Amino acid sequence: MASAIKKTSDLSLKYPFLQRKGLVVFLCCAYLWALIYSKFVISVAMICLLVMSVFELDFEKKQPLQLNSQLLSNWQNFISNKAYLAVTIFFLLVLITGTYSSDMNYWLERLRIKLPFLLLPFAFASMPQLKEKEYLSIFYFYLILLFGSSILVGFDYWQNYEVITNNLGKGQPIPTPVNHIRYSLMMALSIVGGVILFFQNFHWKWIWEKWVILSMAGFLFIFIHVLSVRSGILVLYASLLFLSLRFAFLRKKYMLGIASVIVLLCIPALAYQSIEGFKQKVDYTIWDWQQYYYDLPLRSSDASRLISFKVGLEICQKEKWLGVGAGDLRQEVHQIYGERFPEITDKKMPHNQFISVCAGMGIIGLAIFILAFFFPLFYKKIKSDALFITLHLIIFASFFTENTIENSVGVGFYVFFLLLGIHFLSAKKNSPLSNGI
Repeated sequence: MASAIKKTSDLSLKYPFLQRKGLVVFLCCAYLWALIYSKFVISVAMICLLVMSVFELDFEKKQPLQLNSQLLSNWQNFISNKAYLAVTIFFLLVLITGTYSSDMNYWLERLRIKLPFLLLPFAFASMPQLKEKEYLSIFYFYLILLFGSSILVGFDYWQNYEVITNNLGKGQPIPTPVNHIRYSLMMALSIVGGVILFFQNFHWKWIWEKWVILSMAGFLFIFIHVLSVRSGILVLYASLLFLSLRFAFLRKKYMLGIASVIVLLCIPALAYQSIEGFKQKVDYTIWDWQQYYYDLPLRSSDASRLISFKVGLEICQKEKWLGVGAGDLRQEVHQIYGERFPEITDKKMPHNQFISVCAGMGIIGLAIFILAFFFPLFYKKIKSDALFITLHLIIFASFFTENTIENSVGVGFYVFFLLLGIHFLSAKKNSPLSNGI
């Protein structure tokens, strides 16, 4: 038995992924992979991170799994960091509305989706501190993951080019392994992450890797236009414009900043002329808005989205201060559709995160929601870096056209990178990305 334990211990020294920090990084990478390919593995990775926060692994002992001796210290670290506590508010808001929601089944479904906001903050607060290279390596893996995934999506598009391009002209998306809107938001963050890694001269082993990083980010920048998901493209350009202006301000290269803005504004026109799918999507969008403006009987994608805004705002008027309750939001939406828009069979929930929150939780709930969202950016223990700021920009911009965190993938994407940033930046006196870009 002793020799077996010694052998396991030697393995943990030889292979860092068997050590606690190595397992954390591995689980983080598995979690990111699962965001695209397996909701089940998302749950497994989350449970494993929680188990590691409560129990400790020591391969040198006969019972490697035992109660974490740092459990009390981890708890104190969690409750002393108000940024972690702010994340739990997203769950608690839905929990409180259960007191005045009548549809308990739908309320429990909403609560289940928001569960990572309650459980993962403690898991991240209990993690061993990541070094700068380990933190950036997770973004490196994320870039490789999205690059590889886009190759598979692109290959499928190439095989069915005419059919898919024609469908783009009818408002249908290119098939993606996960919801196309969430997928485009993930891709936008991976592109920005790749640009930042390049300017930080990051590499895992060889210096020439920075050019591989830039190449992958460049490919994804082109591919997101091929994908033609407007939410992802809009948040990407908003992020790149922000980073360009930030870089110009920090380096006092104002003309370079102006030139970058001009180039970024010209690229969509070039994409319209050179990428057929992108052109089809733009033309469809123009036609789509005309359907809504002229109030034609045909209810298209954007027209349905705008109508969902109207429905949500009407619900907001019913109970202004506390909302109708997160559990009753669906039945309220269906009721208004039945009364005002009986011809529409696809009864969409409000495609706006702010309207959804206000309708379910009222003005008070919306105010708390917005404060909780921005709190980590301004919390004194966190010196925000470009990646952390960009994440907030991407998610916040998406809230205007999507109820981004009303499904498990959206929640998983946002809460992971939010907590990763809080965990790393809370322990850094100086941000690793505070200079340059």
